[in-house]
Amino acid sequence: MELLEGHCRMGGFQVVYAGATDPGRVRRCNEDNLLIYPEAGVFAVADGLGGLDAGDVASSTALAHLRELVPTPFAGNRFFALFNDKHPLRQLEAVVAAVNRRTYEHRMTLGKNMATTLAMVQLRGDKVVLAHVGDSRVYRWRDNALHCLTSDHSLVNELVRKGALTASQARQSSQRHVITRAVGAEPTVMPTLQQQPLAVGDILLLCTDGLTSMLSDRDIGQCLGNAATTIGGSVAQLITLANQAGGHDNITVVGVILLPIEEKSD
Repeated sequence: MELLEGHCRMGGFQVVYAGATDPGRVRRCNEDNLLIYPEAGVFAVADGLGGLDAGDVASSTALAHLRELVPTPFAGNRFFALFNDKHPLRQLEAVVAAVNRRTYEHRMTLGKNMATTLAMVQLRGDKVVLAHVGDSRVYRWRDNALHCLTSDHSLVNELVRKGALTASQARQSSQRHVITRAVGAEPTVMPTLQQQPLAVGDILLLCTDGLTSMLSDRDIGQCLGNAATTIGGSVAQLITLANQAGGHDNITVVGVILLPIEEKSD
């Protein structure tokens, strides 16, 4: 596990971030990937679908295209010439559509059966825009409470919404890893998009299901709530805990904490 760490200033926040990916204890190939792109305020994780031909290729392809296409706050980004729409959610929708299309085209060129989940955020001033496809998640830690901002595109989640399964039954179901949407699976995909306000002290956590299948939300919240732990330490600890719980899948975690900007004294 290699921990990537850094910090930058965006809007009214000092942004400290960290991310890592680990194959876990069972699988030899790591089909997860992550993207840390602070210049654009973008952080993302992707989990190539297990059981298909090239999950690692799907996740890396999707994130490479995301980095190329995502709109940045800076003038001159060529994405604005392709998608002349400055509304954040419409812009993000266009980005995910382009990422999906290019990943699908790459799949067809290779002749591979491949697809991937995607969970991403982009910091924009005092707000964050989110997009997700599949069962990779985005959480927010605020006021000593953890809240999952995303809802899995999965078969068991659909059954829970319809009342056919309880949440407890869903967690134990043999079909809990079956997702209903994926990037690159079809020529088009429907992401779930949202915009959320940001506040000093917020922690955004992005992760693949290698973490959430091993640890409960309570476990994750306790780790993030440890004031003695840095965000890099929290990311590393979460991966360690997931491996200690069995490490049945690849594990990828990206954490972002928003701190006040320290004014320099004269």
